[in-house]
Amino acid sequence: MVVDSQVHIRAADTPERPWPARQKPQRAEPIGAGELLREMDKAGVRMARVENLNASTLWAAAIVLGLVAPAAPAQQYPNRAIRLVVPFAPGGSTDTLARIMGQRMTESMGQPVIIDNRPSAGGTTGTDLVAKAQPDGYTLTVGSIATMAMATAMYANLPYDPQRDFEHIGLWVTFPLALVVPAASPITSLRDLIERAKARPGTLRYGSQGIGTSAHIFGDLMSSMAGIKVISVPYRGGGPALTGVLVGEVNYAMIAVSTALAQVNAGRLHALGVTSAKPTASMPNVPPIATVVPGYEGLNFHGLHAPAKTPRAIVARLHDETTRILLSPDVRERLNGLAMDITASGPAEYRAFIKAQIDQWTPLVKSSGARAD
Repeated sequence: MVVDSQVHIRAADTPERPWPARQKPQRAEPIGAGELLREMDKAGVRMARVENLNASTLWAAAIVLGLVAPAAPAQQYPNRAIRLVVPFAPGGSTDTLARIMGQRMTESMGQPVIIDNRPSAGGTTGTDLVAKAQPDGYTLTVGSIATMAMATAMYANLPYDPQRDFEHIGLWVTFPLALVVPAASPITSLRDLIERAKARPGTLRYGSQGIGTSAHIFGDLMSSMAGIKVISVPYRGGGPALTGVLVGEVNYAMIAVSTALAQVNAGRLHALGVTSAKPTASMPNVPPIATVVPGYEGLNFHGLHAPAKTPRAIVARLHDETTRILLSPDVRERLNGLAMDITASGPAEYRAFIKAQIDQWTPLVKSSGARAD
């Protein structure tokens, strides 16, 4: 409750005794304006001057004085729809996970969770929208390595601070990306791809879900470590990047395993490598890129974020609800099938994780020369 700026309370006429200390509220049920005034008078407070006197301003003044209890946000939350901003286009890993979690959150919290796709600027536009939203728990976002770690090095004028401007509710999952080519491609292995790129520098094109995203940086990192020169083609999400490689707009793409899996299983794409240090259970026969490019590794992540200063009780409620959903057998099975390893860590652990990711990827991004502005 925000006290109206036109309400003025002064104690010039207050009897000479210590200002009454805030006491534990004795009543929380609605009371009338007249009774509120009488309660104030009993407490030794007289309204010297009140402008715009109405029930809401009296109630706010009473809360300030500790005479009544404000509504507990966690008990009433949520009482309307929750907006879950996905800063990428539909079809990618962020969108897929948001829809899985959003559906279950709708069921468990009793209010609709509305997915709002805002693809632009490598996910930073939608993320900034949430950073500047009201901190009331009704505007959230699914973060990633791109928006919460790499963006600090990619953008000289990033409009938000990943550490300062968010409540980091919980790390949900980590997962690898896959390097995929069209089924009809003459490129048959990762070693073959690297040899072709070295033979014809600057001719091969690879797709990513946007400038500054995990696919972009993971792709540039592989190129740098392998000593090849290729052209990066940014799309507006994993879904459009998947379409791009399927129709042959690019020679290969770096795409989340969860996004590429169905097309690989259908035989429309071939996976040549995964970005994790070890093979993933979803693609057990696909070797890690590190088998050809020693020392290479990259894992993306997703977690839930709210604007900074969101009440702790709401943050705790969201963490508890989403953790219970993540650990439920059906959701666990589904995410495991998408090569997403469930973490379900809390706010403090997630904040430390993001700082570590920023520290890890900032020098790598800068050394790669990748920039978004």
